[in-house]
Amino acid sequence: MGKMHFKAKGAAVFGFCAALHIGASAQSTSPNVLFIAVDDLRPEIGAYGSLEVKTPNIDELAAISYKFNRAYVSFPLCQPSRAAMLSGLRMANNRMPDGSKGSFDDQIKIQKTWPTLFKEADYWTATTGKVYHGNAPHSEKQVWDVNGGVWTHGNDWSEEIVSRIVDSGGRPEQLKQYLEGEYNLGALAWASVEGDDLLFTDGMVRRDFRDYIYNQRDKDKPFMMAIGFSRPHLPWVAPRKYFDMYPEDAGTIAPIPEGQSKALDPVLEVQVSNGGMWNEGLTDAEAKRAIRAYMASTSYVDAQIGKVIEYLKRTGTYDNTIIIFWGDHGYFLTDHGLFRKGIEYDKSLRHPLMIHLPGQKDTVEMDQVVESVDIYPTLIDLAGIEKPADVTLDGDSMVGIMNDSTAIWDNEAFVSGKKRTYGYVNQDIHFSFRGRDQSDVRLYNLKEDPGEWTDISDSPKYATWINSLRERVKDAWNLENQ
Repeated sequence: MGKMHFKAKGAAVFGFCAALHIGASAQSTSPNVLFIAVDDLRPEIGAYGSLEVKTPNIDELAAISYKFNRAYVSFPLCQPSRAAMLSGLRMANNRMPDGSKGSFDDQIKIQKTWPTLFKEADYWTATTGKVYHGNAPHSEKQVWDVNGGVWTHGNDWSEEIVSRIVDSGGRPEQLKQYLEGEYNLGALAWASVEGDDLLFTDGMVRRDFRDYIYNQRDKDKPFMMAIGFSRPHLPWVAPRKYFDMYPEDAGTIAPIPEGQSKALDPVLEVQVSNGGMWNEGLTDAEAKRAIRAYMASTSYVDAQIGKVIEYLKRTGTYDNTIIIFWGDHGYFLTDHGLFRKGIEYDKSLRHPLMIHLPGQKDTVEMDQVVESVDIYPTLIDLAGIEKPADVTLDGDSMVGIMNDSTAIWDNEAFVSGKKRTYGYVNQDIHFSFRGRDQSDVRLYNLKEDPGEWTDISDSPKYATWINSLRERVKDAWNLENQ
């Protein structure tokens, strides 16, 4: 993609970054790395300016991190987003970079993932929770010294949990599915449960991490651990105490601009399995309670992350650990009458991303447009690991702009979505086309219309620009050969 025109060797870059914060004495020690993935977390938490969602631990991490305000995923669904982040290659859903069909396992077998490079660099490695799309596939099992694989419990259903529910809601038929134990990770359902954090999946992930950091790791090696939290993915099931943090009417319905109608975009109706229903048929009161459940689930995850960072500090490993906090994509919470993700709008494409360097004491606001495929080269750059000659990356290391905000960076992202949607985002606009014939073109001015309600692609003054963008998108996604 060629976004970054300034390059530096990884070890030197880490030494430079470390010197900014902790001095030259730390430069001789390989840094530990902790990668934290959170499912379905939109960048509207305290750290990103939300006044509603209570995330004190994530906010505290953000206050001492590089906080990326315009980070985009290649495709706003769990599978392709995680495949792209791990492989460094842009991925569409169930498709390989050449356009052929492929599973998640196929996607990450294309080339060595960044966890593989850390293992080859003699790091002690461990993972637990939802980092992959499910448990680590067979091709990645050798990457990990310890592979927890708790994600199989991601539905957070058990007879004990159901017996402890004190309140619940959502789409009636999908709530019924959850209560009866049908495995439906997409159920628009929620439940407030009288129970301890460890009763649920993400508490188990935190428990695993504690065991890794205290008991299992090889203390003679630097570690690279990757942990993934399932909430706030549906169903929104969490301990009651996190629901109690919010009043009953805490959820805020997304506003509809004056002059716009409360009707789904006709193109979107064929992309979402909601029967063409605004907010999936929930009344405003029901939708607000569902949003409250999303916020409670987010606060539950925040508490687990607080414990994880506490364990780092108690074991004396915090001061030499790079922490990457990554949400796998954004999320709709009644925006455009939608819940869930997958539709190629900014609310779904944009995600939280933070990088904390050892010894960092303040926040650095990063307003450049970056992509999840930039994470791979950034991580190995920070750790001083050389990229193998047979590894090709679609992204570039962000270390240059972390060191120098004036360093050259193209400020653009190439994105995609359901129904063969492909697009382009920069700091000002979002362009996309849909369908095999690429005829359904959209163009939004993100500065004047951040909610993306007014398509300006029909304006003649943009015709030449649109044709140019179309060719760039086709090239980035290799569409000519598909």
